[in-house]
This record gives sequence, C-alpha cells and structure tokens, in this order.
Amino acid sequence: MPSRLRSLLLSALILCTCRAVQAEWQNALKPTGVAAGNFKVAEGGKPLCKIAVSNPSSAVENSAAKELQHWLHEITAATPELAKNPDGPCIVIRTEPALGEEGYRIAVEGDDLILAGGAGRGCMNAVFALLEEDLGCRFYTNESIKLTKTASLTIQPVARQYKPQLRLRDPFYKCAFDAAWSLRNRTNCPEAPVPEEQGGYIDYDGMFVHTAATLVPVDKYFKDHPEYFFLNKSGQRAPQQLCTTDPNVLKIATETVLAQLRKSPHTEIISVSKNDSGGDQLCQCERCKKLRDAEGGAEMACQLVLVNGVAEAVEKEFPDVIIDTLAYLDTIAVPKTMRPRHNVAVRLCNDSIGAWSQPFKPAEQLPVAKIAEAWSAAHNRIYVWDYNVNFSHYLAPMPNLDVIAANIRFWAKNNAEGVMLQGGYQGPADGDELKSWVAAKLMWDPSRDEKALTADFIWGHYGAAAPAMAEYEQLLEGLRTKYPDAFANCGGIRYNVDVGFLTKEFIDQASAQFAKARQAAAGNETLTKRVERAELPILYVKCARGKAFTGNGYVQAVADFERIARREGVTYIAEWTPSFEPTLAAWKKAAAEK
Repeated sequence: MPSRLRSLLLSALILCTCRAVQAEWQNALKPTGVAAGNFKVAEGGKPLCKIAVSNPSSAVENSAAKELQHWLHEITAATPELAKNPDGPCIVIRTEPALGEEGYRIAVEGDDLILAGGAGRGCMNAVFALLEEDLGCRFYTNESIKLTKTASLTIQPVARQYKPQLRLRDPFYKCAFDAAWSLRNRTNCPEAPVPEEQGGYIDYDGMFVHTAATLVPVDKYFKDHPEYFFLNKSGQRAPQQLCTTDPNVLKIATETVLAQLRKSPHTEIISVSKNDSGGDQLCQCERCKKLRDAEGGAEMACQLVLVNGVAEAVEKEFPDVIIDTLAYLDTIAVPKTMRPRHNVAVRLCNDSIGAWSQPFKPAEQLPVAKIAEAWSAAHNRIYVWDYNVNFSHYLAPMPNLDVIAANIRFWAKNNAEGVMLQGGYQGPADGDELKSWVAAKLMWDPSRDEKALTADFIWGHYGAAAPAMAEYEQLLEGLRTKYPDAFANCGGIRYNVDVGFLTKEFIDQASAQFAKARQAAAGNETLTKRVERAELPILYVKCARGKAFTGNGYVQAVADFERIARREGVTYIAEWTPSFEPTLAAWKKAAAEK
C-alpha cells in the first residue's frame, strides 16, 4: 500500500476513534453514588446559604472557608457570608482527626452541607473535592481554570469519605511546583510550598536526598578525622562517602539533623542518605565489611546503622518527623535481618533496574518489581522515586501516560506512602501540563482511569481545538502498537530524537493535527498559545533532526520554536545545563546555510 494512502487511512481511523470515544467534555472525577440531597447555594446571583467553621481559631478551617467563598462567588456571582453564629442553611467546615492529615468527608446533615477534613490539609481537600468532583470545576493550570458559571446553583453532593494512601504526591515537573496549583489539585510535594495556614506541605527544609556531605561536612572533618569517611579498596580513606557504622559519624549526623529541625519546626521529613557520587564506594573497614557480609552483602545494612540511629534520636524530640534514605544503586537490596525503624521511609529508586533502561515498560514487568515487592514485605513505609521524561531531550515526544498510571498503581499496591515522578523539573517538557494534572489525580486516587482523565484535560483545556488535540493524542499513542520494536529497543530513557518511532510520517501527521488545532483556535489568543505550547515537542524534533529530515519547512520550524520557547520560558533543553541558547544558535546557523 502506498505510504500516502496508508497515512490517510490511519488519520481517518484515528479521527473516527476519537469522535466515537468522546464528542465533548465529561467530568472524569464525578463521584459515584446517590446524591445525599439538594443544597441550594444561590439563586439569581443571591446567596441562599452561609459558610461557617466549627473552630474559629483554626487557620486551616478559616482558609478553607475563604477559598470556598471565593470560588462560589466566581461560579454564581453570589458571596455567601462567612458566619460566626450561623442560622439557616450553612456549609460547615469542620476538622475531624479521625480523617488523618488529609482525608475528607462530605455529607448533608439536616439543613447543612458538611465539609470535614483531617487535621492537616483535610479541610482544604474537602473544599476542592466538592468543587472538582461534584461541581466539575477544573484547575488544569493556573491560567486554565474551568468553571460552569450559573446565577442559580443547587448542589447535589454524593455523601462520601476518603483518605489518600499516598502522603507524598509529587508530579515533579516545574509546572507543578506552584503552591496554588498544588493546593487545588491535592498534590503534596517539597517544591510546592503551600502555606501552613492552608495545611502546609511535605517539607525537607533543604535536606533532600544525597545528604551525607551536609550531615558530616568534608571540609570540617576529613583532615583531622579521615576515619569518619569510607575506606576504599586501595586501603585509603576517601571523602566521597561516610563510614556509616562509625559511632562518631552517628553522633555528628544526629546533632546536625536535630539542629536543623529546631530551626525549622514545620519540617516533615529529612533525608539521611549517601552522596550521589557514583562508582564502587563501599566502605571496606572491618565493621562495615562484617555487617555487610552478615546481611547477605546488602550495603543498606551499613546505611541503616546511621539512619536508624538518627531516627531513634529524632523521635524523642520530634515524634512526627520521618527520616528517609535511598534504596538506590548499591543500597537497593533488602538486608537479611536489619529493618528500618517505623519512623524511617525507604525511598526506592526506579532507575537502571527499571525506567532508565526500559522507560516504556511498566515497573511490574521489570527487575525493579521483585525489589519493590521485597521492600514491601520488609517495611511498610516506602517512598518511590520514579522517572518519566527524556533527561537528554526534555521536549522529545514521550508517550508514556499508560506507564505512569500503571506504575502509580503498582507502587500503591506495594506499600508506597509516597510517589515522586521526576519529569522536566527545570522547565517546559513534553506533555508536562497534561501529565502533571493526570498524575496528580492518579496519585490522589490510583483507581482512576488515565484515559478518561486525559480526555477530561484535553477537552477542558483546549476548548475549540480539543478535537484536533484529541486526534494528536491518539496518534501519539498509536506509535506504541505501530513500532513495538522501536519502543522496546529505544536505548533507554535518554533516547535520541532519531529513535525509530519518531518517524517522518509521524511528524508530518502530528504537524497536520496541530495545523487543524491552530485553525480551530484562531481568534482566541489563549487557546492558540496552549496549542503552540503543546506543539513544542514536534517542533523540537524538526529542529534537532535538521534540514535533511525536515525539508523546506526547516527555517520556519526554527523560527516557530524560538518564538514559542522564549515565550514559555524554555532555558533547559536537557538536564543540568541551560543549553537552550547554544542549541538554538546552532539551529539558526544551520537554517541560514544554503
């Protein structure tokens, strides 16, 4: 079959599939169950209820009440009174410790609508559950907020109660680092500093992984006390890692951690973990070797001497603080008998044993699965560090939403208390806004359907351009079945842009869909910008592959990429180095050549 005919048939099939699946926005978060009753909020732009808090001295309850008042006004133009002594129908914001830190409960009791929450961010979560799930409000990005405006509003809430399993819910993309977005989408992560009066956030206070050099500084101790540092295979003390079984190392590290916590009482978690210096850096001192051998060769045993010791001391003064450590590279294996204390979290990294080598395979099908199951059997407090972006090409198309969803469910099944999805954390990346929003919903409730969530985002975020954007998403997903060998043998998570599945045919078809989307968005500057931002990965491939691949459109592709990328704040093409300017300069030079 000629390639052009095959292309046309595939496009027609995708179009039919998209239109059959969905023709308009649908509420993928709609709660299931029977409505608990009718609660009238407003009629003709006038309020029919008040908002009250059960504890006027609670900063979180008052913040939740104000947040609800704001959004009900935005929806109806009515402003329900924040009542101190309410009479008549009322929305009551109430703290209920039985809901834990972040759980919520929605109910109708008599004439009142109850929004109850746990002692942390629970009341805020109850407010946003009502807004998102019952009323269909959306906070896709801070500039993409979907509200159904109506002067008369009657809520028919489904009575329900929910406590999230995952305490750390971190879609680690830069676009998800905003505190307001995090609060509205119920994520809880170190880079999104939700104020304490709104319930706070998971805060490491700067002690976030690879902390050995902070716990026992090399410049302070190595010269006079080399024994505090690891003994290498050459019989020399070296500063890259600590000797974690040395009693003085434990003493100094404990003092460092306690001093940090005393300065920052709102800190929830601190990492006691090895430096990220790579190579074979196991301490060969007699204590470490003996313990490691006794524990089946597991380096984590030596690490737990330090971690458990710090955790024991911390618990006496800060009983709610968690100490975490990395199950990463040489500390990945579970020791024979040694176990983390109950206030220790093991942060399992899905690196070379999983996502780094096979980014398009679910963790359950990779070697990391057995390790996750082993840690799950050994400990009930697992925090996962997953990887979901091409770190050599942040903007390279990466159709992996199905893997993200499958992995979140797998981690949750294996005692995960936290999940971090490391994505484009230094700036815009492929599908970052869509993936952050979908991941946020899955980390809150792993049972949700990622395809329904994806459709919710596309049809809610892109408006008139949604049909073409839905077709692009189907086209992107279709690559997985069309080029299975290319996906299986892509070379790992840092695959090149000439990888087998990013074909000329795909790029041309994708470009056609974005042309349709821009045409549909014409006249609407906001929608046009959203479509253009989403097209950056396709433009990136065109620019990176050069004239021989892109053809006559190369000059325009470079110009479009520069215009959109500058507007969207792209400075990082790849991890670590802000390489946008030199990369762009090379492309512009190539575009200018005859």
